[in-house]
Amino acid sequence: MSTAAIVIDNFLPSDKWNEIQWGIGSYFNTSTYTEVRTSIHTQINGWVEERLKELNIWQDVWKDEIPLFSSINITPVGIDRESSGGSGYHREQGGYIYYLHPSWESSWGGHLKFKDCDVAQIEPTPNRFVWVNPDVWHGIEVVTSSATTNRITSVAWPTGTVNYASADLTINTL
Repeated sequence: MSTAAIVIDNFLPSDKWNEIQWGIGSYFNTSTYTEVRTSIHTQINGWVEERLKELNIWQDVWKDEIPLFSSINITPVGIDRESSGGSGYHREQGGYIYYLHPSWESSWGGHLKFKDCDVAQIEPTPNRFVWVNPDVWHGIEVVTSSATTNRITSVAWPTGTVNYASADLTINTL
């Protein structure tokens, strides 16, 4: 089995997490799907880089790729980001999802789904970082009407494969 994805919980320390929460407050209850690039987005990219370097999984090519292929994504209730392809899944050449919303209940949906992996889905837990390796089929479950905040993520799609033995969860292909 090969590594499809890794999960790292409590990715950034509380001081940086609190600054993110202050910077994304206007995204908590918007009603349309939005991708934004702002100063907090740039700051988050810098903190992600610092943290991945600390973990010895940073790849220098990402320095140029992440600013080009990243954004903060705001997904409100009922938005289906996966219906255009019909299967509910897509794939990239590598990349990450970092969950920024302040709280999350499993019943709100919004889970990251995996196809052909030993784990079918993971909850969008705040301050959770997920690296998805190239060509892994994944998707986003629709956020339910019971959610009290939007699903807010920082995403980037640089190329590359990551393996990290100390991950909180390793998802493998079948």
